[in-house]
Amino acid sequence: MMKTMKPGSQLYRLMCLLSVAGEYPVKSLHLLGNKRMYRKLVKDGLSPLTVKNSETGETLSLPRLFNLCGRGKTKTIRLYAGALPILTWFGEGEYYESITHGYSLPMNASHLDRNHRVGEALAVCMDAGIEILPHNLPKLKIGRRAHLIAPGTPFFLTSRAIKQIGGEDSEANKTNFTRMVGGLFAGNDCYCVFNTRDSVMKWSGEGEMKARINLEFIYEANAAYSVDRIRSAIIFGASPEIAMGSIESTKKIKRMEYRFYSQFWNIHYIPLNEYGARLLNIFTIVMWKEKLLRMLFNNNARSFGYGIFDYDAMIESEKGKKFVLSLIDCDLARLKRFKEALQAYPNTLGEVLCYDWMAKFVQDYMKGTNSSILCLSLDRVEQILLGY
Repeated sequence: MMKTMKPGSQLYRLMCLLSVAGEYPVKSLHLLGNKRMYRKLVKDGLSPLTVKNSETGETLSLPRLFNLCGRGKTKTIRLYAGALPILTWFGEGEYYESITHGYSLPMNASHLDRNHRVGEALAVCMDAGIEILPHNLPKLKIGRRAHLIAPGTPFFLTSRAIKQIGGEDSEANKTNFTRMVGGLFAGNDCYCVFNTRDSVMKWSGEGEMKARINLEFIYEANAAYSVDRIRSAIIFGASPEIAMGSIESTKKIKRMEYRFYSQFWNIHYIPLNEYGARLLNIFTIVMWKEKLLRMLFNNNARSFGYGIFDYDAMIESEKGKKFVLSLIDCDLARLKRFKEALQAYPNTLGEVLCYDWMAKFVQDYMKGTNSSILCLSLDRVEQILLGY
């Protein structure tokens, strides 16, 4: 059997993903595209085949291309050792060796779960057109301002790559525990990225704060524009209920500053489904939040951040003044604050503008408040912001 690897093909995308993550969960192949086709690709890669480089014509004959390890939900795709020369075709052999500790990946549950969290985040980023291959990323430095991060060139840096910046003595290498899977540099912002998958995420406040500060230090040293502290996070997850559960669960931590919603003013939920990459693509637009608010509200109705609580606009309705929150950016931290404000002022009318696929979650979450829901399609938002 002959497989040709050319940029943009299913084989190329899967190989790129494995070269950065080390492995990838079988159950999450749907994040790459047509799940049936990717399953067939993996199945074909378990038998003898020849892989051809479409650009150079070079070929490599192998007894197999992939290894499947584990079972059930933990079944994972890894590269067959003899296939490693293929990684040099697109410049990732050296990086893969560094993350696999000499081409060896452990099978214990914690390492497997960690790698799968990173792999899923990478898959959604790649599908959104965000650069993930290390050799194509800016060579970030620690120290004097390097001006290497520019708006309009979105890329994702894994937590492992973040630790490598500055060498063995960097502060990042001293962070023993963090659920952060990487940093997303998009638009003119930097986001700490987490992946709660299909269960509420465990949280270590002190470790997460240190990881955030380390990323801030890297961001400040390399941005080509003025930056403030990192105020935003992205949380991938199987459902908004699980993502919000991960945020709310940290209220058990005694020290307020260590809680998830204290670390980040904005926490954007990105679903691990067909909507994820489409929503994430919006985040790559410079000043996307402002453009969204201009699209939704007249200036005379907007709060511009000066309201009595966190809302976006105040409009007149038959029942009186209504405070409106835009959840088009899926910001769960703002939704939490909006709910708490309406609970504190029970006679206040509220409205949440959200996507239709978020409506049920928002309706359930906002129970007990004097609020309504208005739905907007992602197709319409893309049409206006991206010109689709």
